[in-house]
Amino acid sequence: MAEKKRFTEIDALRGIAAIIVVLYHYIVFYDEKFGHIKKNYIDILSFGHYGVQLFFIISGFVIYMSVLKVKSPSDFLTKRAIRLYPTYIFAIIVTFIVVGISSVDTLKAGVADMFINMTMFQDFFGVKNVDGVYWSLRVELTFYLLMALLLIFNLQRRVMLFTGVWLAASALIQITNGLAGTETTALIEKFSMSNYCQMFIIGIMFYYIWQHGNHLKYHLMIVLSLIYDFSFEGVTNGLFTIFFIAVFYLVLNDKMQWLKSDTLVYLGALSFPLYLIHQNIGYVIIQKLESLGYVHEVFLVVPLGISLVLAHLILHYVEKPSHNVLFKLYKERQTAMLNVSR
Repeated sequence: MAEKKRFTEIDALRGIAAIIVVLYHYIVFYDEKFGHIKKNYIDILSFGHYGVQLFFIISGFVIYMSVLKVKSPSDFLTKRAIRLYPTYIFAIIVTFIVVGISSVDTLKAGVADMFINMTMFQDFFGVKNVDGVYWSLRVELTFYLLMALLLIFNLQRRVMLFTGVWLAASALIQITNGLAGTETTALIEKFSMSNYCQMFIIGIMFYYIWQHGNHLKYHLMIVLSLIYDFSFEGVTNGLFTIFFIAVFYLVLNDKMQWLKSDTLVYLGALSFPLYLIHQNIGYVIIQKLESLGYVHEVFLVVPLGISLVLAHLILHYVEKPSHNVLFKLYKERQTAMLNVSR
């Protein structure tokens, strides 16, 4: 069966999730961290942080599609690095500078922290994130490393075996931490990403449903992942997962045509730089605005607008050019190595 082409609705969903997370950070998380000066600040999107779950489901879908196309583990990791690191490193530098010259001392990181952040492994070393949102990159990175292991052992097409073992192992980790509750078991739970494995698995199953049809085993794995979510992450988490699953079913059945809007698709293209650049810089802007007396919620349009402009500039002047250059160099290197091997 020929592989179906990637559809734009997935990109649009990523863009919507990014905006929801941004507004959650500006409205709810900012209030928890610093406190808005205005009393009775608008209380919406209190559940906006669940947008990250949608990111992980989309990642499971999209990354597994990539896994099945690459030639080797190194090919997979190199292509992931090319896609992520230029934008990520640039966002770190901009965030570090803006926060550094601000008066918001609690957000500041050291120069050594900044350079360690550039590896994307800072969470594994217990180093402060230059921006709070970078915690999710540790989850994504762990997922990529797991995908590389699949490729090493040539298990990428044994999807039911792999996801079943992964879900069972994650459940064991969660149960062990729940019973033992030691610092070691807590760290294993954190760095194994057992709290989020079900999201990636759901995304992978939707990819297989999209490519191979409505086989019962794929739906069964989604149900098991949902049971896992309710059991270990709670009712609210599970209810939002049900909502995201319903959205994906509608998308796969071509029932959400409005997601093909050029604006939403472009927002999807902006989602990665927007996610990386918005939080701490937005907090600096909000705090400055409120110190000047601009305390009404309507002024959130300023940090949101600036973040979108920055994301647009990063997309066109950092992300796309770096991808073009680095992928070209990588392709040339592969061709040269192939010629030498002959």
